[in-house]
Amino acid sequence: MEDGFELGDIILERLSRAYRVDPGEFAALKAAREGNPFKVIVATIISQDTTEKNTFRALQRLEETIGVDQFKLSNASVEEVASAISPAGLQRQKAAAIVSVARLLVEKYGGRMEELLKRGEEFARRELKSLRGVGEKTVDVLLANAGFPVVPVDTHVKRVAQRLGITGSRSYLGVRSDLHRVFRPERRLEAHLLLIKLGREVCKARKPQCGRCPLRDICKYNLEKEKQEI
Repeated sequence: MEDGFELGDIILERLSRAYRVDPGEFAALKAAREGNPFKVIVATIISQDTTEKNTFRALQRLEETIGVDQFKLSNASVEEVASAISPAGLQRQKAAAIVSVARLLVEKYGGRMEELLKRGEEFARRELKSLRGVGEKTVDVLLANAGFPVVPVDTHVKRVAQRLGITGSRSYLGVRSDLHRVFRPERRLEAHLLLIKLGREVCKARKPQCGRCPLRDICKYNLEKEKQEI
Protein backbone atom coordinates (compact mmCIF):
# COMPACT_ATOMS: atom_id res chain seq x y z
CA MET A 1 0.00 0.00 0.00
CA GLU A 2 1.15 3.56 -0.71
CA ASP A 3 2.62 5.69 2.02
CA GLY A 4 1.50 9.17 3.00
CA PHE A 5 -1.71 10.94 2.15
CA GLU A 6 -2.21 9.46 -1.34
CA LEU A 7 -3.68 6.28 0.12
CA GLY A 8 -5.94 8.29 2.42
CA ASP A 9 -7.20 10.33 -0.51
CA ILE A 10 -8.03 7.16 -2.45
CA ILE A 11 -9.87 5.68 0.52
CA LEU A 12 -11.93 8.80 1.14
CA GLU A 13 -12.71 9.32 -2.54
CA ARG A 14 -14.13 5.82 -2.80
CA LEU A 15 -15.97 5.87 0.52
CA SER A 16 -17.51 9.29 -0.13
CA ARG A 17 -18.90 7.96 -3.41
CA ALA A 18 -20.30 4.87 -1.71
CA TYR A 19 -21.71 6.43 1.47
CA ARG A 20 -23.47 9.61 2.54
CA VAL A 21 -22.80 10.87 6.05
CA ASP A 22 -26.06 12.01 7.62
CA PRO A 23 -25.79 13.95 10.92
CA GLY A 24 -28.97 12.12 11.97
CA GLU A 25 -26.88 8.94 12.22
CA PHE A 26 -24.30 10.43 14.59
CA ALA A 27 -25.42 12.14 17.79
CA ALA A 28 -22.10 13.96 18.28
CA LEU A 29 -22.02 15.19 14.69
CA LYS A 30 -25.61 16.42 14.95
CA ALA A 31 -24.72 18.35 18.11
CA ALA A 32 -21.69 19.85 16.38
CA ARG A 33 -23.82 20.99 13.45
CA GLU A 34 -26.08 22.67 16.02
CA GLY A 35 -23.03 24.59 17.24
CA ASN A 36 -23.12 23.01 20.71
CA PRO A 37 -19.69 21.60 21.74
CA PHE A 38 -20.89 20.76 25.23
CA LYS A 39 -23.64 18.60 23.75
CA VAL A 40 -20.99 16.94 21.56
CA ILE A 41 -19.09 15.65 24.60
CA VAL A 42 -22.31 14.67 26.41
CA ALA A 43 -23.45 12.68 23.38
CA THR A 44 -20.04 11.03 23.11
CA ILE A 45 -20.02 10.00 26.76
CA ILE A 46 -23.53 8.58 26.43
CA SER A 47 -22.57 6.69 23.26
CA GLN A 48 -19.91 4.56 24.97
CA ASP A 49 -20.69 0.83 24.64
CA THR A 50 -24.14 1.33 23.16
CA THR A 51 -25.86 1.88 19.82
CA GLU A 52 -26.42 5.24 18.18
CA LYS A 53 -30.17 4.64 18.47
CA ASN A 54 -29.87 4.29 22.26
CA THR A 55 -27.64 7.35 22.39
CA PHE A 56 -30.28 9.48 20.68
CA ARG A 57 -32.97 8.12 23.01
CA ALA A 58 -30.93 8.85 26.13
CA LEU A 59 -29.96 12.29 24.87
CA GLN A 60 -33.59 13.14 24.18
CA ARG A 61 -34.65 12.00 27.65
CA LEU A 62 -31.88 14.07 29.20
CA GLU A 63 -33.04 17.09 27.20
CA GLU A 64 -36.64 16.58 28.31
CA THR A 65 -35.95 15.96 32.00
CA ILE A 66 -32.98 18.19 32.90
CA GLY A 67 -31.69 19.79 29.73
CA VAL A 68 -28.41 19.30 27.91
CA ASP A 69 -27.12 22.46 29.51
CA GLN A 70 -23.88 22.79 31.46
CA PHE A 71 -25.38 25.08 34.10
CA LYS A 72 -28.35 22.80 34.78
CA LEU A 73 -26.23 19.66 34.73
CA SER A 74 -23.60 21.15 37.05
CA ASN A 75 -26.36 21.47 39.66
CA ALA A 76 -27.92 18.08 38.99
CA SER A 77 -27.17 14.97 40.99
CA VAL A 78 -25.51 11.96 39.40
CA GLU A 79 -28.66 9.95 40.24
CA GLU A 80 -30.91 12.37 38.34
CA VAL A 81 -28.71 12.30 35.26
CA ALA A 82 -28.31 8.51 35.44
CA SER A 83 -32.07 8.06 35.49
CA ALA A 84 -32.46 10.28 32.43
CA ILE A 85 -29.82 8.53 30.32
CA SER A 86 -30.64 4.95 31.36
CA PRO A 87 -31.62 3.84 27.81
CA ALA A 88 -27.91 3.91 26.93
CA GLY A 89 -26.76 1.67 29.80
CA LEU A 90 -23.80 2.14 32.16
CA GLN A 91 -25.77 5.17 33.22
CA ARG A 92 -24.19 5.87 36.59
CA GLN A 93 -20.61 6.09 35.38
CA LYS A 94 -21.68 8.08 32.32
CA ALA A 95 -23.75 10.43 34.47
CA ALA A 96 -20.80 11.04 36.81
CA ALA A 97 -18.62 11.96 33.82
CA ILE A 98 -21.26 14.31 32.39
CA VAL A 99 -21.73 16.10 35.72
CA SER A 100 -17.94 16.40 36.12
CA VAL A 101 -17.54 18.01 32.69
CA ALA A 102 -20.42 20.41 33.39
CA ARG A 103 -18.93 21.45 36.74
CA LEU A 104 -15.45 21.90 35.23
CA LEU A 105 -16.84 24.25 32.59
CA VAL A 106 -18.99 26.24 34.99
CA GLU A 107 -16.35 26.56 37.70
CA LYS A 108 -13.33 27.32 35.49
CA TYR A 109 -14.52 28.51 32.07
CA GLY A 110 -17.72 30.47 32.65
CA GLY A 111 -19.75 27.53 31.38
CA ARG A 112 -18.27 27.87 27.89
CA MET A 113 -16.63 24.91 26.20
CA GLU A 114 -15.26 27.38 23.65
CA GLU A 115 -13.17 29.01 26.40
CA LEU A 116 -11.50 25.70 27.10
CA LEU A 117 -11.02 24.76 23.45
CA LYS A 118 -9.41 28.05 22.50
CA ARG A 119 -6.49 27.20 24.81
CA GLY A 120 -5.45 24.54 22.34
CA GLU A 121 -5.67 20.83 21.67
CA GLU A 122 -3.17 19.57 24.22
CA PHE A 123 -4.43 21.81 27.03
CA ALA A 124 -8.04 20.77 26.41
CA ARG A 125 -6.98 17.14 26.22
CA ARG A 126 -5.17 17.26 29.58
CA GLU A 127 -7.96 19.15 31.30
CA LEU A 128 -10.78 16.88 30.16
CA LYS A 129 -8.88 13.62 30.60
CA SER A 130 -8.26 14.56 34.23
CA LEU A 131 -11.96 13.82 34.79
CA ARG A 132 -12.94 10.26 35.62
CA GLY A 133 -14.90 8.63 32.80
CA VAL A 134 -13.56 10.96 30.11
CA GLY A 135 -11.14 9.03 27.94
CA GLU A 136 -9.04 9.58 24.86
CA LYS A 137 -11.76 8.80 22.33
CA THR A 138 -14.32 11.03 24.02
CA VAL A 139 -11.94 13.98 23.93
CA ASP A 140 -10.94 13.23 20.34
CA VAL A 141 -14.57 13.27 19.16
CA LEU A 142 -15.02 16.69 20.75
CA LEU A 143 -11.77 17.98 19.26
CA ALA A 144 -12.45 16.60 15.79
CA ASN A 145 -15.91 18.15 15.70
CA ALA A 146 -14.42 21.45 16.88
CA GLY A 147 -12.05 21.52 13.92
CA PHE A 148 -8.88 20.03 15.38
CA PRO A 149 -6.96 17.58 13.11
CA VAL A 150 -7.77 14.34 14.92
CA VAL A 151 -9.12 10.93 13.88
CA PRO A 152 -11.12 9.55 16.82
CA VAL A 153 -10.77 5.77 17.04
CA ASP A 154 -13.85 3.73 17.92
CA THR A 155 -14.24 -0.03 17.52
CA HIS A 156 -15.31 0.27 13.87
CA VAL A 157 -12.45 2.60 12.93
CA LYS A 158 -9.90 0.36 14.65
CA ARG A 159 -11.23 -2.82 12.99
CA VAL A 160 -11.31 -1.28 9.51
CA ALA A 161 -7.85 0.27 9.88
CA GLN A 162 -6.39 -3.07 10.96
CA ARG A 163 -8.04 -4.99 8.13
CA LEU A 164 -6.94 -2.46 5.52
CA GLY A 165 -3.38 -2.80 6.77
CA ILE A 166 -3.11 0.84 7.82
CA THR A 167 -2.13 -0.20 11.32
CA GLY A 168 -0.90 -3.24 13.18
CA SER A 169 -1.25 -1.55 16.54
CA ARG A 170 -3.71 -2.65 19.19
CA SER A 171 -3.44 0.49 21.29
CA TYR A 172 -5.65 3.53 20.87
CA LEU A 173 -2.71 5.92 20.49
CA GLY A 174 -0.92 3.60 18.08
CA VAL A 175 -3.92 3.25 15.79
CA ARG A 176 -4.59 7.00 15.87
CA SER A 177 -0.95 7.79 15.07
CA ASP A 178 -1.02 5.43 12.07
CA LEU A 179 -4.29 6.96 10.82
CA HIS A 180 -2.76 10.44 11.08
CA ARG A 181 0.03 9.31 8.77
CA VAL A 182 -2.53 8.28 6.15
CA PHE A 183 -5.20 11.00 6.28
CA ARG A 184 -4.66 14.70 5.69
CA PRO A 185 -5.27 16.89 8.76
CA GLU A 186 -8.21 18.68 7.15
CA ARG A 187 -9.93 15.38 6.27
CA ARG A 188 -9.58 13.49 9.54
CA LEU A 189 -13.14 14.00 10.80
CA GLU A 190 -14.41 12.87 7.40
CA ALA A 191 -12.17 9.80 7.65
CA HIS A 192 -13.53 9.00 11.11
CA LEU A 193 -17.14 9.16 9.94
CA LEU A 194 -16.67 7.26 6.69
CA LEU A 195 -14.65 4.48 8.32
CA ILE A 196 -17.45 4.08 10.86
CA LYS A 197 -19.99 3.86 8.02
CA LEU A 198 -17.91 1.18 6.32
CA GLY A 199 -17.51 -0.74 9.59
CA ARG A 200 -21.22 -0.62 10.38
CA GLU A 201 -22.51 -1.54 6.94
CA VAL A 202 -19.90 -3.81 5.33
CA CYS A 203 -16.72 -4.42 7.33
CA LYS A 204 -18.55 -6.02 10.24
CA ALA A 205 -16.77 -7.77 13.07
CA ARG A 206 -18.05 -11.31 12.49
CA LYS A 207 -19.05 -11.51 8.85
CA PRO A 208 -17.37 -8.82 6.75
CA GLN A 209 -19.07 -8.49 3.38
CA CYS A 210 -15.87 -8.08 1.40
CA GLY A 211 -17.60 -8.53 -1.96
CA ARG A 212 -19.53 -5.30 -1.37
CA CYS A 213 -16.58 -3.27 -0.13
CA PRO A 214 -15.35 -0.37 -2.29
CA LEU A 215 -11.86 -0.90 -0.84
CA ARG A 216 -11.59 -4.65 -1.41
CA ASP A 217 -8.77 -4.39 -3.98
CA ILE A 218 -6.54 -2.43 -1.58
CA CYS A 219 -7.53 -4.23 1.63
CA LYS A 220 -4.88 -6.48 3.16
CA TYR A 221 -7.50 -8.66 4.89
CA ASN A 222 -9.44 -9.28 1.67
CA LEU A 223 -6.39 -9.81 -0.52
CA GLU A 224 -5.04 -12.42 1.90
CA LYS A 225 -8.45 -14.10 2.04
CA GLU A 226 -8.58 -14.26 -1.78
CA LYS A 227 -5.14 -15.88 -1.89
CA GLN A 228 -6.29 -18.59 0.52
CA GLU A 229 -9.31 -19.31 -1.66
CA ILE A 230 -7.26 -19.90 -4.80
